[in-house]
Amino acid sequence: MKLQNRKHLVAVAIFVVTLALDILTKYLVETNIARGERIDVMGSFVQLTLLYNDGGVFGILRGHQTFFLIVSIMVFILLVGFYILEPGKSWLFTVAMSLVFSGAIGNILDRVSGKPGVVDFIYIGSDSVFRWPAFNVADSVIVIGATMLIINVIIEYNEEKKKKEEQGTEQG
Repeated sequence: MKLQNRKHLVAVAIFVVTLALDILTKYLVETNIARGERIDVMGSFVQLTLLYNDGGVFGILRGHQTFFLIVSIMVFILLVGFYILEPGKSWLFTVAMSLVFSGAIGNILDRVSGKPGVVDFIYIGSDSVFRWPAFNVADSVIVIGATMLIINVIIEYNEEKKKKEEQGTEQG
């Protein structure tokens, strides 16, 4: 099997596994935890809860679920176009995009399913100091994928810079 095909198969597998994990964990939370209930996992620092985010990231613009659904779909379509048009898809880029895609689809599915919002359930922090807004598996893989994309850009930039330097020394 060609390396290029294997890369895309790995990306599809990552997409399917992370999307399935997002859907499964949201289902388990919705069927086993009452809305607003908190269950300590690692003391009170890591808790499981059931919250519905009908706004954007960190709950901004609450109550505008339709707006965020439209924006999410538009951004997803743009990312798919970017992926298709990217000529030199590295392994890192391909894996990163599969993570971003699965997270985006996971949250879009929540918004189109008739739920009161995106299911968030991981709660980290301390109530007396700072508690990060609740999030889910989809949010996590989007952040991981986006971080990988930043790393990919830095690597590509450094490689391009090195090539230009080598060409400059060859001509000089």
